Amino acid sequence: MTKFGRIFNLTKPGIAVLLDLVAVATFALGLRSLSDLWKIVPLLLSGTLASFSSSLANNLIDRDIDTRMGRTKWRTSVGSKLGYLVSIPLLLGVSLSISFIFLNAVTTVWIFSGFLSYALLYTVVLKRRTTWNIVIGGIAGSFPALAGWSSVNSAYSIVSIFVAAIVFLWTPTHFWTLAMKYKDDYRQANIPMLPAVKDERYTINAIIVNTLILVAFSLMPMVVNMGFPVLYNVLVIPVSAYFLLRVISLRVKKGSTLLTSSLKAFLASNYYLTAFLAILVVVAILRLM
Repeated sequence: MTKFGRIFNLTKPGIAVLLDLVAVATFALGLRSLSDLWKIVPLLLSGTLASFSSSLANNLIDRDIDTRMGRTKWRTSVGSKLGYLVSIPLLLGVSLSISFIFLNAVTTVWIFSGFLSYALLYTVVLKRRTTWNIVIGGIAGSFPALAGWSSVNSAYSIVSIFVAAIVFLWTPTHFWTLAMKYKDDYRQANIPMLPAVKDERYTINAIIVNTLILVAFSLMPMVVNMGFPVLYNVLVIPVSAYFLLRVISLRVKKGSTLLTSSLKAFLASNYYLTAFLAILVVVAILRLM
């Protein structure tokens, strides 16, 4: 990989893409007129730059940890402290300016809250102190759902809160299934990530329970009127069932097979959220027709 590529990877573009997809889903659901469709451009620009900024802040604060973790050690040989100190406020300032000028103040607040929740709440307050770090810190991924909706609609709604809650509930399963592979890294860095401080059975049970809550919550539009068509139920049930089966299968795995299955469950979590957001976009298109 080129030096530019390594530097760019410090911004964790994968996280930015995921958060952008969340914002796009609620943007589409909140869109009331095609004349506002252009606002998706400043929304994505602002959200992406804010995500880059918060990821760089996370890297800067965690430099001492990264030196002790094989998965992240490469970061310390790429980014300089001066580079971080310049790029973090610059990216954040441009992000918030774009949002405030082209969108509105409420959306700017949601985007800034997303930055604060990842860079400060998760990284500074929670990560090194509690096994609840990723559970509470998962709220960082919820703010794009609020920002996407408010960029073209009201400050918030039951729909935007529903999507925000789905992302919040999805985060622990997503992260814990990956952390099972890197639990020794977290132990080495003295980070109380759940798989690093609890045995495999406890961790797997926690993952299953969290996923059951997530899947149950995803079915809420069946009993609470959110204006979703029946097609939502038809599509979300098999997607949720596949994800749940992948997670439950962890109970019968051991050793290297368990690690392989945990990575498959991690990938399944990505498929689940992507499919869920795609379903919401389909729902939004049907509502506009």
